[in-house]
Amino acid sequence: MTISELEETLKEEARLFLSRARGLRGPHTEDLFARRVYIGPEDVHVENYPRRPLAVFNPGAVLEGEVVHLFPRLVFEYYSYASAIGHASLPLKDLLAGRIPKPLPVRILLYPTELFEAVRGCEDARAHRREEGYALFYTGVGKLGDARNTDSKEVFTAILSLAEFDEAFQLKRKAPIRIGLSGEETGLALYLPTKNATFLEGDHVLLRPSLSGLPDLCWRGRLDPKTLKAYDLRPVLAPEAFEYKVGWSTNALRLPDGTYLVAYHGILRHDLSYRHGFMRLSPEGRPLGLSHYLLAPQGLAECYGDRPLTLYGNGLLLHGEELVFVGGVGDYAIGVFTAPLEEVLKRVVPL
Repeated sequence: MTISELEETLKEEARLFLSRARGLRGPHTEDLFARRVYIGPEDVHVENYPRRPLAVFNPGAVLEGEVVHLFPRLVFEYYSYASAIGHASLPLKDLLAGRIPKPLPVRILLYPTELFEAVRGCEDARAHRREEGYALFYTGVGKLGDARNTDSKEVFTAILSLAEFDEAFQLKRKAPIRIGLSGEETGLALYLPTKNATFLEGDHVLLRPSLSGLPDLCWRGRLDPKTLKAYDLRPVLAPEAFEYKVGWSTNALRLPDGTYLVAYHGILRHDLSYRHGFMRLSPEGRPLGLSHYLLAPQGLAECYGDRPLTLYGNGLLLHGEELVFVGGVGDYAIGVFTAPLEEVLKRVVPL
């Protein structure tokens, strides 16, 4: 099998899924979430870089005991929109109550050092606590292959990447992720423009590769931890006729019964707004239930920004019986939203 045949295999899987998987959702929005706090660039101080950010948004989130770790995307100028990913921590109760240190100290953890990040840096972390420390899926926006060869088929812009840190947030490894049919080192693999990844149980993952000529779909698969090759990909969620595209929004949250809850986003065709619903999954990523939209931008603070009508989720936490959604607002600030878990699950209809 050649690289072209590998990509065509994935495309055929996507075409078959599209032919049968639409019509599960309508455009109905029922916003269940309370607005708890917004954190803007004026509210943070970056400790290890001499400039002040113009935007702080799209943060991954990890809850460790009573402390929440935030991994926001930082932009310091809009000429090339180059991004870094930082880290801040504070008690979750303080975050939910709006008791934010003034300013909130942030340290940059990820910034462009490699060719695959060299165009617009490091974007949109999905964060996980791992046995050895922390793992962040993120988008490296750069090039692959020969940086001088802009006509090469190996040149892309949005490359799904994984960064691993130790307990002290020291970087151990970061690298782009390839797509293949198996996880074997000798098997074929290709780089596809890919975003929106999160771990499930073990080596099972969610991700969203883009295939030329086809709408973006939400997929599940597996990730070999040594080769960083994603394989055994299967589509899970398709855009509806009223949507421009769909993607995974947050990390996948393990529920007490062993299933997982994850937010997805749809971009509506009629106004290009980002709206969020929820899907329930098995530990391997098989779909078990699906909701309509339960969170959407509203009001001046959420509808206006560098990117209007945009709420972009990255973090999903459970605090008692309360679901906590942490995301970006208008590509300029962080927003924290909460809803009763029971009310969200009531609207996740079994598939």
